Amino acid sequence: MNKLSQHVVLASGKMNSQTVRVILFVLSLGLFVIAAGAPECPGGFGG
Repeated sequence: MNKLSQHVVLASGKMNSQTVRVILFVLSLGLFVIAAGAPECPGGFGG
């Protein structure tokens, strides 16, 4: 576990703020697309 956190720290140090913004944008866009299609899915909460 300690080795994993060292890799995360090293990887995050190599990324600049522009890369982080692009990654967050893509993740939020993907979650938006998933949420838009969610009412059509059977089961889950309220369905």
